[in-house]
Amino acid sequence: MSESENPTPKEHKLDLGAVIHSSAGILALMLGGLMYQYAWALILFAGLMILSAISATWISWAQDAWVPGHWLAMLPVMGVLLGYWVAPWGFTLAYVCLWIAFIHFIVRGMQKMHRQ
Repeated sequence: MSESENPTPKEHKLDLGAVIHSSAGILALMLGGLMYQYAWALILFAGLMILSAISATWISWAQDAWVPGHWLAMLPVMGVLLGYWVAPWGFTLAYVCLWIAFIHFIVRGMQKMHRQ
């Protein structure tokens, strides 16, 4: 039997950067909804957004996967910075951008599942 007829099983390696990034993003979605009621949620939301941006940059750099669209992924972090230094509406901008990114990744994941 040739090698092409006997494919080797794919290695499943846990990507720690992806786990950190996705966990921070999902927690930030939940905390973003609470940030309008609780001051502590706003602080945690902002921290998770920064952690998520750092992990996204690290993933993109480590996997040499930086594309122009990744600059758009930095909009939520820019919203957090605007919220702290310019106007409170920056936090709302960050939250809306985070939801857009989340929906985008869900759609892309579903598209990938349908192709397989």
